[in-house]
Amino acid sequence: MDDPISALDANVRKKIFAKVFMKKLKNKTRVLVTHAVDFLAFVDRVIVVNKGNIVLNGKYSEIKSDPYLM
Repeated sequence: MDDPISALDANVRKKIFAKVFMKKLKNKTRVLVTHAVDFLAFVDRVIVVNKGNIVLNGKYSEIKSDPYLM
């Protein structure tokens, strides 16, 4: 899904993420393309792509201190 939550306000975005992505679809493979970095801690894997190249790939706990995310 290509940033389906981008146009939502913060409260609605959090509710949709929790109810849809984390509960309803929890046993499904989900690919979410987003700029909403506040959800990174809740996903299994983060892949950051810049100009078609993967610049970061791993669990949020592994990459959260990378200068690229700062």
